[in-house]
Formats: sequence, structure tokens, C-alpha cells
Amino acid sequence: MTIEDEVRRATKLLETVMQAAGLTRKELDQRLGAGPGYVSQVLTGRMELKFRHILAILRALDVEPSVFFQTLYPGDRPSSDQAVMEEFLKRFQKLGFGSAPPPQPPAVDSRELERLVESAVRAALGERMERGPEEEEE
Repeated sequence: MTIEDEVRRATKLLETVMQAAGLTRKELDQRLGAGPGYVSQVLTGRMELKFRHILAILRALDVEPSVFFQTLYPGDRPSSDQAVMEEFLKRFQKLGFGSAPPPQPPAVDSRELERLVESAVRAALGERMERGPEEEEE
């Protein structure tokens, strides 16, 4: 991976952090006290990305640099930029930033789940009827 590839990964991750925080580039410009278009220039590569830019943006987003860099360079590095972004988003959400992930669909469709619950209830009631109420209190 070239240096330019690494810079692109870092800027993508910065943009993901900004989006997870629910901010636009313009709002981040304001938080940084920077002129209009500063964040866009940094994130698009029109302005050379420097360490100080990363730190200033992370500070404005209230994100610890260690979290950012551990995500950017994890020990067990995911194979794609998409995986890096997803991992960061998970870590970011655990810190209480950004919107919660959409609920995962149940592993079983609702009709099958209802049938399984009904079957379990019948089995439990059948077992209870066989044992009798006095055995349950013991």
C-alpha cells in the first residue's frame, strides 16, 4: 500500500467519524473555527493531510486519537477499507457517538418464531400438567 493509499484511508476514516457524529463538513469547519471549506479541502486531498489536521478534527469530534489510530491500524487488520470503516463505526457507537445500528432481522421469520414459542409453551404446559401443581412448589 502506498503512502497515498494510507492517506486516503485516513481521510475516509475521518469522514466516517464526522458522519457518525452527525456533523456536516460545514458544521465541523465551525467547530474548528476554520474558514469555509477547510474540512472539504483536507478530506478531498486538496490540502495536504497533516498530523495536526487529524488531531484538530478528532479533538473537535471529541474522539481520542488512540481510538482513531487503533481503528486505522488494528492488530488484526481487516482486508478492506469498508471493513475498517465498519469496525470504526462499531467502536465509535460503543463510545456513545452516532446513531445506533439498525436492528438486526431475527434469525427466524416471525411466523416460524411464533410457531416455536407456541410449541415451547405447549410442551411446558404439558409437562406441568403431567407433574401436577404440587410437584412444582417443591
